[in-house]
Amino acid sequence: MYKIIRDEISNSENTIHKISTNTFITAFSYSEGWEQFVEDIYTNGLGIVEGADYVGVTTYTEARSAEYPPIVDQLDKIYHSGVDAWKADIKVIKDKYPKTQVGITSIAAIPDWVNTALFDRQKEEYVKAKARLAQYELANGKKGVVGTENVWDDKSESYIDRDVIGYVIEPLPLYVEGVGRNPLIVQDETEREAAQTVINNTPQSVIDSINN
Repeated sequence: MYKIIRDEISNSENTIHKISTNTFITAFSYSEGWEQFVEDIYTNGLGIVEGADYVGVTTYTEARSAEYPPIVDQLDKIYHSGVDAWKADIKVIKDKYPKTQVGITSIAAIPDWVNTALFDRQKEEYVKAKARLAQYELANGKKGVVGTENVWDDKSESYIDRDVIGYVIEPLPLYVEGVGRNPLIVQDETEREAAQTVINNTPQSVIDSINN
């Protein structure tokens, strides 16, 4: 989906080419395109990003040797298809890397800032997910101190004030007449399940960076 572009003058790799729309995005520009890029690598992984092209200096013999099939495969080709078919395959490689060849276009590794962008997004989503799970469950309500009562305490042989625990927020009914399961509870459960999935899928290195 995305290709990193190298600037031939500055040698920097801060431009992203979105292949599907043939548009170009500047890294950390916080534009709509950048935000979509971060969302896509968070959802689909780094496999959708290809590093920048670069030309590495090498000899034509090295380039050919790297692409020639193993000798066992070449002999098998001769045995099953004949010498002419084998020669045709070898000629394709020789033509690809002529004797004047001095450079091979290769693909560089993905820049570190791509990993940083993904790491930051994973951290952000993890924190949001933890906050979502910290909220009370609508089906269970929320309990807390709703008042105090004055009671006799045998240990101190005196009256003391004691907290009264009750529902600060009442549980919602599980079912709604004519509807079935309460839609609000269903939504709450769905959101909590999604938040737990985020937490489960967050790399340990991201979690450690938050805890530390």
